[in-house]
Amino acid sequence: MTAWVSQSVAAADVAACVADLDVAIGKVFGGLRSMAMAMENAWADGSGPMTPDDVTAFQGDIFAQLDAHRVVDSAGYVMCEHALSGVRRHLEWWNRGAAAPSATGPGTYEPLILNVEPGTADCYDYYAKEWFHVATGEQRRCIAGPLIDLACADVCVMTFSDPVVVAGPGGAPLVLGVAAADVALSRFESMLLPPLRRIAAPAVLVNSQRRVITSNDATWISGEKLPAVPAPGDADWQAVVPVTGDGLDVGGWTLAIRR
Repeated sequence: MTAWVSQSVAAADVAACVADLDVAIGKVFGGLRSMAMAMENAWADGSGPMTPDDVTAFQGDIFAQLDAHRVVDSAGYVMCEHALSGVRRHLEWWNRGAAAPSATGPGTYEPLILNVEPGTADCYDYYAKEWFHVATGEQRRCIAGPLIDLACADVCVMTFSDPVVVAGPGGAPLVLGVAAADVALSRFESMLLPPLRRIAAPAVLVNSQRRVITSNDATWISGEKLPAVPAPGDADWQAVVPVTGDGLDVGGWTLAIRR
């Protein structure tokens, strides 16, 4: 990690803020890693292409993450074409239902039904989505957004994705797809804002597309775009630090603190 920090804000305070942001990001990715491992382990046992019914068998792993993480609005598995038998593409995605999990039982869930068949007029082409092609193409975790949710036009979400990777022919890595989740920004801010508010200067969290994720100052509004991604040494900023999730680059997030 590199940072340029003036004397106005202590480097230790900036580092503590980034560490807390890492924890918040890591909680979501920890759940996705559990989902991914469930499928990776099953593939190791079966060692062959999956049918949609095979993917549906992992619904319990999806529901467990919806129950465990309040910030997650929806989650599922999104499959690569080469991992499937009988169909070209498959998306196993579930939204949080009306009933929340409680001490007396689990929550309720509703499937998201989309046409994912390539070449059809209303095809949802997940291959073109950043959270899919980055995670599968670069074999790394990714955060896309904030953006407006497809299913809920008034909800701003970020899509977290973690590649599902197994040993292919000859032991080479084979990407089956992604375990992914839509995270409601309005609820995720409850985890991101406390570290930012401990910074004694205006601070903003921004992604690599210049879009504001959240900030501790009303100058910036979540979802708006900055004129440029803050960079170390820029005259407007006293500190510019890359934010990484659980020790890995996951989405080009930057913490910038104004002079």
